[in-house]
Amino acid sequence: MAKRLIGIGLAIVCLAIGFLVPGSEALSHQGATALGILGALVALWVTSALPLGATALLVVVLCPVLGVVDNLGKAIGGFASPALLFIIAVFSMPVIMLKTNWGVRLINALIGWTGANSRKLVLGFMCATTLVSTVMSDVPCTVLFLGFALTILKAADAKPLQSNLGRCLMIGIPIAAVTGGMTTPAGSSFNVVAMNILQQATGTSISFLDWVLVALPVVIIMTPICWFFITAILKPEPIADSCLQGIRDQAAGAKKIEAYEVKAILVIGAMLVLWIVGNWVPVLNATVVALIGLTVMFLPGMDLLTWKEFQGSVPWGIVIMCGTIMSMGGVVEATGGAAFLAGAISGSGVMDLGFFAAFALLLALIYLLHTVCPIGVAILGIFLPIMITLCAGFGVSPAVPTIALAVVVAGNYLMPVNPTVMLTYGEGYYTFGDMFKTGIVPSVALVLIMAAWMPFIVGVMGL
Repeated sequence: MAKRLIGIGLAIVCLAIGFLVPGSEALSHQGATALGILGALVALWVTSALPLGATALLVVVLCPVLGVVDNLGKAIGGFASPALLFIIAVFSMPVIMLKTNWGVRLINALIGWTGANSRKLVLGFMCATTLVSTVMSDVPCTVLFLGFALTILKAADAKPLQSNLGRCLMIGIPIAAVTGGMTTPAGSSFNVVAMNILQQATGTSISFLDWVLVALPVVIIMTPICWFFITAILKPEPIADSCLQGIRDQAAGAKKIEAYEVKAILVIGAMLVLWIVGNWVPVLNATVVALIGLTVMFLPGMDLLTWKEFQGSVPWGIVIMCGTIMSMGGVVEATGGAAFLAGAISGSGVMDLGFFAAFALLLALIYLLHTVCPIGVAILGIFLPIMITLCAGFGVSPAVPTIALAVVVAGNYLMPVNPTVMLTYGEGYYTFGDMFKTGIVPSVALVLIMAAWMPFIVGVMGL
């Protein structure tokens, strides 16, 4: 209760300061008020003073009430965004995949390769999780592989806080999920939000294939880096081959491929193909393909999904939150708030360090902010328009900060404070300190790789 009241108090202070600041040449009164509303949004979300959806809806109402925009219609523009429809539609994919045995077969194939070698077993789990997370959102992907890992750990009698194998698997699985989610726009809602903010700010967009070509090398590098430091620092104990029998038994019972499984993999495969084709056929953009794929799942003869299942699978609070951030991003941009903050950062002397040093430093600061305040969508809404403006001053493509920030916000390797990592932390196998130790070097590597790789590859591809 105290934390919630503090959040409400901070929100009121942010609103009051923003509303009472007089307009100037540097920042209009509407711009100051918009920044105050954004500050209030962050305060309420960080302290969980109100449910996510309730906070999001309150914020859009405050825009016309406090005179930032003329009417409510201008405050809810983000809710008409194609990106929001994309986010809603892709939540259907993990639902149908979780109704199949493809995950069991994948893990069985992996343990055939890893055998009882515990370090290879952790690598196998991380590679499989990374692969599936490219098209499945992080949370359901983590839930899927968490179940397989717990089967092995229970068979091995691996006790929480005693088993290093348990520590490695419980840290490695969610880390792999968030890393895999960087690969495609379908892998993480952060990616879609970032693309939408880019569209609003510049009128340009990044295709599905272009995103993959830019981000995939980073994922290929980061997965083994994360695995190496997790297993080198925590040193998983050996595992008996008999402990893997549970997975083998499940796979043996799933040898027959059902018609449902064939249809599910065909639909998801077709969507991936169409997303890539969309690089040359503009009408097949990410949202159009996602909505067509969702519709196909309900067709007679397909029947992959019921409407009740779909309704239950969509986290509507997150959807409303994304819509609000997209809306607020447009409002802050239109009222001059983003340009004001960009000017403040430029005036701080950071940009005098040169592009690489300044970009790396800003990415590091945003990474640390998200580590302690796991509100990635809000952080993207605040900082991406600023970063786009700053990069423009160096003559750098806006695609550079767009993909870089989405990746850096997703790659939370230091503490189990985001929903994906909290899933495994709740099993009690590891501590905050365990994860922090394994995540220091990968976190630094991620920031430096993004600062160096993004300008290079975007320039080569001409994005």
